[in-house]
Amino acid sequence: METRIVHRESFIVKGYEMKGPVSDIPKLWNRLNEELQKVPTVYRAEESFGITLGIEGEIFHYLAGIKDEFSVAVSDMKEIVIPGGNFIVSEVIEGIGSISDTFSEIMKQPGIQLRRSYCFERYIHPLGAEGYTTEVWVAIEE
Repeated sequence: METRIVHRESFIVKGYEMKGPVSDIPKLWNRLNEELQKVPTVYRAEESFGITLGIEGEIFHYLAGIKDEFSVAVSDMKEIVIPGGNFIVSEVIEGIGSISDTFSEIMKQPGIQLRRSYCFERYIHPLGAEGYTTEVWVAIEE
């Protein structure tokens, strides 16, 4: 697995949230994507974020969203501030089903000290592109 260290300034994500089993997460993304299809192209984001806000047993508190500046045409979204700092990042190679494995592998990297912050998935989908790239971002100490 290839990783890189990225320093990122804090940013705001707005999106829809859920509390439930991981199997409900695709429904949340469907809701977000349906709403985003209704907005003018000028407001279309080229990246989106999946943020795990908490896990209690089998219940995930999860937000699917976009950067704040692209949310002006979509209503009723929850706002989350992602604190700035260093992150260890890896591309998810084998599709969405391997996201949790990618997170696990990153967290096992030698010499990495996790930082108390949000970890997230970043989906990169340039306008006009057929597909997208998925990355996982894990907050680490400087």
